[in-house]
Amino acid sequence: DDVIILRIKSGPTNFSFATDDIVALNSAQVCDAVIAEMLKSSANTSNSAGASSGRLDLSKGVLVRPFSSTISDPAAAGLPDATRTAVVNILKITEKFSAAGTLEESKDGKSWIEISAELVDFAGGNVAKRMLIGLGSGRAHAGFSITVKESATGKVLWKKTVKETASFWSNSASSSAQRSELPEKVAKSFVEQLVKAKIGDTSQK
Repeated sequence: DDVIILRIKSGPTNFSFATDDIVALNSAQVCDAVIAEMLKSSANTSNSAGASSGRLDLSKGVLVRPFSSTISDPAAAGLPDATRTAVVNILKITEKFSAAGTLEESKDGKSWIEISAELVDFAGGNVAKRMLIGLGSGRAHAGFSITVKESATGKVLWKKTVKETASFWSNSASSSAQRSELPEKVAKSFVEQLVKAKIGDTSQK
């Protein structure tokens, strides 16, 4: 279920929610958490489609490119997309840039700054180690090499590996539940570091 929810959050989605559809999902024993995430995703898609502003003008904003991965572990499969989505959402919430979005959302693909990232470090978590050894051992973690550069010149403004580990409170949780924490934790840490580095300040333009 956690993997399915992670994939739904990474988008894009296009679900149908007539009464018969929901009944069919319940009959198929799809859990409530998955159905709730599907409903949430559908609502977000509708709100986005109905926005009067249309596609985003990123000429003074930031374009978040698709995140890639060097990790072959199947447990990491949905992590790049989910982390990219989390980064976009947090940038929009913090309003650090005049606008933030993906290539699919942009008006013409042009932007002031662009962000790219690659998953370079990953551990899916090990319940036995967490319970028997403790001290942080066996927790899931992910590290992304993130690059921020000027779109017009290609000048690299910031490049670091941002690594986050699942929280201590989730030691007794399943490894998949721990992994579901990672996208938002990496995204928050990344944006906090951008703020400290003053990347995106209008005084730099």
